[in-house]
Amino acid sequence: MKKLYQILCILSLIASLICAPFATTTWRFGLLFFVTLCLCTGAMWGLINLKKRPGLEGKAAKWLVNIGNMVFILWVISFAVVEGMIVSGIRSEPQEPVEVLFVLGGGLRGDQPTQNLQNRLVAGMEAMEQYPDAQVIVCGGQGDDEDQPEAEVMYRWMAEHGADTDRITLESQSRNTIQNIENAMAICEQKNWGTEHVTVVSSGFHLFRIRHIMKSCGLAPSVIGAPAGNPAARTLMYIREYFSVIKLLLSGYW
Repeated sequence: MKKLYQILCILSLIASLICAPFATTTWRFGLLFFVTLCLCTGAMWGLINLKKRPGLEGKAAKWLVNIGNMVFILWVISFAVVEGMIVSGIRSEPQEPVEVLFVLGGGLRGDQPTQNLQNRLVAGMEAMEQYPDAQVIVCGGQGDDEDQPEAEVMYRWMAEHGADTDRITLESQSRNTIQNIENAMAICEQKNWGTEHVTVVSSGFHLFRIRHIMKSCGLAPSVIGAPAGNPAARTLMYIREYFSVIKLLLSGYW
């Protein structure tokens, strides 16, 4: 195990240095994740060396190493299982007829959508063409590191790229996926739109969790997936989604 911890510590340190210059939104998560992994594996590396010492110090180190190994193995197993579920859920499954489309936000870069969000908007516009009678709600509030609500940027970007803005309504108060869907449902109620045939548009890695949130909100799971950007960002998104799924499990929306 010592060799494994050494390798992970060094690799996570390198990954942290790579993420540091781009530490916005997804990359900030990557920096936090890899710094934490570096510190934890580095601590295990040090404890393994300490357990060889005689006396109380060595015994305490040995005890901590045993606990650390067990926690690490359990985390790896849970990570593999959850990531497997996330990957298994990336397929699009719109349930026709589609009467309302919820297009979920996905981060801004200044006053422009990130590549991840642009991909969602493109998928949303393609769905608008495929379902010409469907109403559209773009969902996304203003994050702590954002100058304006995501929904406003999404609406503007779609308008600039030829979308029929008469069909688009803004939901600009939400701060997470659960609020995206719950607030959009409230808008449907205000406008007397039925929610029997709602379809959610988001990134492929997001769809597994969205299906469970829709079920918890009383909606029939119906989803359309979009690509998740460049390979590096996509990797970080899949890692982050693991923690989002665990959080969802703990929140009761399952």
